[in-house]
Amino acid sequence: MMGKNSGQIDVFNHMIFEKLIPKDHLLVKINSIIDFSFVYEQLREKYSHLGRGSKDPVMMVKIFLLEYIYNLSDVEVVRRIGTDIAFRWFLGLGIDDSVPDDTTISHFRINRLTEKDFEAFFNEIVRKCIEKDLVRTNRYMIDTTDVAANVNYPSDKKLIGNAYKKVIKEIQKFNEDLAKQELDKFEEEIEREYQLSEKVHAKKHFNIAHKHLEYLYLKTYDELNNNAKYHEAFSLCYDLVDQYINNKKDKIVSVVDPDARVAHKSPGNIKRGYKDHIIVDEDSEIILASVQTPFNTGDEKKLKELIEKVESNLEIKPDEISADKVYGTTDNRAYLKDNEITSNIAFYKESSRESNFFELKDFNISEDLKTVTCPKGVTTENFRVKHHKGHNKKFKEFQFNKESCDKCPLRDQCLYKLKNGRVQSRGRKLDVPLRYDAILHDMKRVKTEEFEKASSNRFKVERRFATMVRNHGLRRCRYVKLGGAKIHITMANIACNIIRMVNIIYPPNVSVC
Repeated sequence: MMGKNSGQIDVFNHMIFEKLIPKDHLLVKINSIIDFSFVYEQLREKYSHLGRGSKDPVMMVKIFLLEYIYNLSDVEVVRRIGTDIAFRWFLGLGIDDSVPDDTTISHFRINRLTEKDFEAFFNEIVRKCIEKDLVRTNRYMIDTTDVAANVNYPSDKKLIGNAYKKVIKEIQKFNEDLAKQELDKFEEEIEREYQLSEKVHAKKHFNIAHKHLEYLYLKTYDELNNNAKYHEAFSLCYDLVDQYINNKKDKIVSVVDPDARVAHKSPGNIKRGYKDHIIVDEDSEIILASVQTPFNTGDEKKLKELIEKVESNLEIKPDEISADKVYGTTDNRAYLKDNEITSNIAFYKESSRESNFFELKDFNISEDLKTVTCPKGVTTENFRVKHHKGHNKKFKEFQFNKESCDKCPLRDQCLYKLKNGRVQSRGRKLDVPLRYDAILHDMKRVKTEEFEKASSNRFKVERRFATMVRNHGLRRCRYVKLGGAKIHITMANIACNIIRMVNIIYPPNVSVC
């Protein structure tokens, strides 16, 4: 049964709170602008109408908020509630009321809530920002930052060893003899390899694990189909072996957090964990929506999802989008153009390396993509649409007249030299992306003063990330797996938005009346 605090503070407690809590305290300001009673309705179906009353869900959600506003752990927030009078007042607790312990807080988060519930809390806070007319601009900014996973990353050899031992641990629960036998055999085979050579490649460890997993698959087939925990451990180990033996790009890097991924953010800069993709209102700097992914997900892949998420959840749509150059794919530019959203996305600088051959930029392509004029001034309307398998994209292949090309004095610059030394004629054909019209459209935009002004404000989205890393624990996830990462990142986003609300409504040195 859903429990609720009475909300009534006796005269004695009221006098203490009035005397000791400053009127300009952050929690007083938050309480004056946000009514958290929406939590009762959102969590109503999580509770039955029978049984003993639970902890007040509003109080519990406020505890999570305190953790992220002040960057506290479950244990630390319990201690702070016990000694901080403002915390007690914010939670609706009197001086003598008991404080939930850290296990109660953890149990509520894990067993009562899901990442969808935290997402619903986030959306409700943003709606309150809109109701208070804080979201005023029609220009939104999109960006991404990395969030480290809450695990250490072992070497490849230790990784497969840990994964295999996890399988053995589950086998031990239903067949101790088999578990001991297979662990001994596995370790003996590894040891033999080191007796033969001082250096044993990690791939050998994976091959040995693969052989033992195939044996266990046959030996424990029925258990695999009926034992969920064993099936999970076995599948994790098998996937890990498959990824490393076949050198797949999407590799598991931790047995503790199998959803975390690794990628190179820049040369020599390896990142492991997750990403927080956000879309921010430029004027208020309120985060309107976010998406969380493993770190190896490309930033550019989430532009469309973020815009549509804002429209679906909040029923608002931007006139303009500002983003980094990485978001400037042909597909993204075409999406913005088709939806009548102005793109403030720059293009990568052209290479300073001189080339003796003509490139796409050297041809004059009409805005309707019906004609192409070569550097010599010859125009063609002859094209066919074809599919490029390597890039999985459609192109228009424009073809020039053979006689004109053969006699052209610039013909040598339309030849492409292959790596093996052979020269292949490319002068008669030009591949143009099917949505090159969006690129031409944005090329005009980047030359305007409006584009320069929009680009100069992109620091604001970086400021949101800096605030969350510095004050709200965004640098490293508290919880494991993608579901845990979503909860952690969403709570950091909520805390950031609430503090931003307070700073807009109550500028510095302004108290609550």
